[in-house]
Amino acid sequence: MSARIRNTGPMLASPRCGAKTRSGGACRSPAVRGKKRCRMHGGAQGSGAPRVNQNARKHGLFTGDAIAERRGIQALLGEARRLRDEVIGSPQSVLLTPLTPSPTAREQGWQQKRTVKDLAFQLPHR
Repeated sequence: MSARIRNTGPMLASPRCGAKTRSGGACRSPAVRGKKRCRMHGGAQGSGAPRVNQNARKHGLFTGDAIAERRGIQALLGEARRLRDEVIGSPQSVLLTPLTPSPTAREQGWQQKRTVKDLAFQLPHR
């Protein structure tokens, strides 16, 4: 070991990075001067998002006005559904009623099936 005394006081007293590492602890590297993170966690020159970052732009979908507008629209739609149900009945009752074809259409369908079946038996087999 060398007899030289190392002056490590300022380095040990410098602010630390504090970024969370994969192991769960805080990064113990010294922070870059003027920043809160070390060079590996975003403190390096040119790192980080640009000043006018279009990716971080707010879209306003969750502002109070937008939420209130959507709630108003949902209330109007609910009222329209209630009015529709009063006039024509609930959609569940409409869907639960069996859909039966008219007797003439049913008879026509049976006649077509019968004629196709009869034709199949009348064709000569090869």
